Amino acid sequence: MPTPPTFGQHRIYYNNFASHLLNAYNPNMFYPELPHRWSDADWRRCLDMLAEFGFTSFQYWLEPRLFCREGLDSAVGREFARQLDVITEHAHRRDLRVHCICALATTGGNWHTLCPNVPAEWNEICFLWDAWSKRFAAQDVFGIFPGDPGACSRNGCTALTYIDKSIEIAHLIRRNSPHATVEFNTWGPPFFGWGNVKGPEGWQGEFVAQYQHTAWDFDRGRAEEAMRHLVKRLPDFPPDTIISQNMGFNSDCNPVGDQDARPWVREIAKTNPVYTWDFSLTEGENNVVPHWRFDRLFQRRREEREVGAYSGGICFTMTPLLNPLSLYLSAQSFLRPDAQPETVAAEFCVRLYGPDGAKLVPYLKLFEVVKDWGNYIDILLSRDEYHLRLQELVKLLHELRPALREDAVLHPRPAAWHAELLFFAELCRDLSGPAPDYPALRQSYWNRVYAIYDRLPVHVDPRPHQATDNLIAAFKPENWRGQPQHAIPGKWTT
Repeated sequence: MPTPPTFGQHRIYYNNFASHLLNAYNPNMFYPELPHRWSDADWRRCLDMLAEFGFTSFQYWLEPRLFCREGLDSAVGREFARQLDVITEHAHRRDLRVHCICALATTGGNWHTLCPNVPAEWNEICFLWDAWSKRFAAQDVFGIFPGDPGACSRNGCTALTYIDKSIEIAHLIRRNSPHATVEFNTWGPPFFGWGNVKGPEGWQGEFVAQYQHTAWDFDRGRAEEAMRHLVKRLPDFPPDTIISQNMGFNSDCNPVGDQDARPWVREIAKTNPVYTWDFSLTEGENNVVPHWRFDRLFQRRREEREVGAYSGGICFTMTPLLNPLSLYLSAQSFLRPDAQPETVAAEFCVRLYGPDGAKLVPYLKLFEVVKDWGNYIDILLSRDEYHLRLQELVKLLHELRPALREDAVLHPRPAAWHAELLFFAELCRDLSGPAPDYPALRQSYWNRVYAIYDRLPVHVDPRPHQATDNLIAAFKPENWRGQPQHAIPGKWTT
């Protein structure tokens, strides 16, 4: 029997720096000739901050662009591996674990999913897992992920196929890295897309965006069959395998109706440690603003604790240089789930600005104007009232600047974070003004956040232009909310 879980003992910083989520605040790990590269010193400073905030693990996605033969053999792949070695060395120095996650079968820059039931394709899957687990043998945790993107429903593949084949890969990993722990992730409704994702006629596993929503189709019978199979096969995984299972089989991980996964969490915890992998709590995807989603975050931590089976989970970011406040509160939400978010946020601001830093807290949720995935914040102000509040915030930031503590352990440097907060305060002030120049403000935001995409080919999953348009549109008088609205579903879902 495993040791009874201690809630929050594993606090995982998950930095998704995939090539479709590039922005000025995320490390560019794929294009050495373009901006936003992080030096080794940047990574060490980031890890120092994570340790200071209370995290215990650094997690990243080995995305399909690298999980392929081209990625293994490329200069980009070799530099990626070198820098992960630097990260691993310093993480261990700071008592942080390094945790790689990778989709079981999704490969290449076009996100093609290989089929485990085709012998040649299964051999390729095994080759890639073997090569990368050997290359990263010093890392601490290897996570097997169903996909998103990815998953297979061809040639008889189902969620059971994903479970069975993951067990084989788990033992391959342990042969290459006997000290490493394996994580098995159930993401989605559950086991994202395996056996239920659809494609066009003649589909051979290529990524087709307009079909991705089908991977989120929930079917109670499918979920129960798959989860029963997982529980049956848990003894066949390597000892101490972590199972990541959210409270609900939906994109916001809400335990509602037939999608309530809590009974399964309790059953799995009888034999295996269980983590949450709730992607919806902190940022959503591609809504690049300073975030405040902490009321739901702390409530969710209390709900997870009540389950009595969780020992940890992730805190997701694709904007670490913009949202260190979000990271601090994410770690602290595991350590102090009963705390008031405003109190914890004030601690962060006081560390940077001294006692007057607490004055920032009432303003910080005002950036959450786009009701995207996971955003349950309602800004119940008229547009004119909002504009006045942003004018106050800009004035306050100017007043606080002389007190900023440059020696605070923060990545980015405190002055750089202050400058970004001021940029967004002035942007939102101007967008909510009486006569905004929307095209000029859109260009200003694009140049600040997403200009790297001006120098890249169109990605298989392009999002930045739509995300920019969504932000600008939210400020137009005809779209201004001023009243409660539900958060939109997660990506691919409807």
